Amino acid sequence: MNKPAQVWNQRYQAQPLAVDDAWLWQWQSLLPLPSGGQALDLGSGDGHETGALLALGWQVTAVDISEQALARCQAKHPPAHALLADARDLSALPAHSFALVIAHLSLHYFDQADTLKAFTGLQRLLTPSGLLLGSVNAEDDFNYGAPKDASNWATVLVDGLPKQFFTEAKLREALGPGFEILQLNKRQSLRYGAAKSVWDFAARVQA
Repeated sequence: MNKPAQVWNQRYQAQPLAVDDAWLWQWQSLLPLPSGGQALDLGSGDGHETGALLALGWQVTAVDISEQALARCQAKHPPAHALLADARDLSALPAHSFALVIAHLSLHYFDQADTLKAFTGLQRLLTPSGLLLGSVNAEDDFNYGAPKDASNWATVLVDGLPKQFFTEAKLREALGPGFEILQLNKRQSLRYGAAKSVWDFAARVQA
């Protein structure tokens, strides 16, 4: 088991970590009609987004690097399919198999090469015109470890895990030419008792 997985397992053994902030609902106007469609919840954690997608009629694959997180998600949402995997290697899943991918605070743990690899992998999984909805640490997320200058791709070690903090330019680079950006918004929220700064984004695979 790699170190990040060990860290997350220890955290989830201690307590539930995900905060149900109803993040998904801001995207309701963009969500395609599921009609039994396939959705991927990347970094599912305790399963808040998984549960919301199931309630909307999606068939959901919940992916996490932590066995403990997946166990919590499965206990709450038995209909979901659970997959233990790293966001940088989703080769176990077939190409073009998901109309929707959700990545809520799960894509900001990598350096430049691995970030680009992860986003390219998600593009592979999405159907033509498939939708990616995500949220990542912003460059001014100072309460949660952001450096004074986040313009380069160096990760920052925060509580035992590497973290990436995105500028708009870095996020646009990660999405690359394969995605059409529909929305890109910086937002402040309250998480674990302190203000958190994130970039929220919606992007569609270029047809």
